[in-house]
Amino acid sequence: MSTKKKTESINPKREQLTPEKLRELSGLNLSDEQAKDVIWSLTKYAQIIYGYSVQQEQVNKCQNESGTGSEE
Repeated sequence: MSTKKKTESINPKREQLTPEKLRELSGLNLSDEQAKDVIWSLTKYAQIIYGYSVQQEQVNKCQNESGTGSEE
């Protein structure tokens, strides 16, 4: 049985974040240029976090397979 919890998505159609949607969701009064900069930053941050997560998952899998995981 999977231990992953099913979560409800706030974007089930996987639509791209727009300046208008960002302003709606955040309540911030941003210009289009500011909103585009925020969207770019959020996208890059998400890519970094996702890449790190995938990398850690691979490290953990290798440690579990080789039996070298730390025991606490």
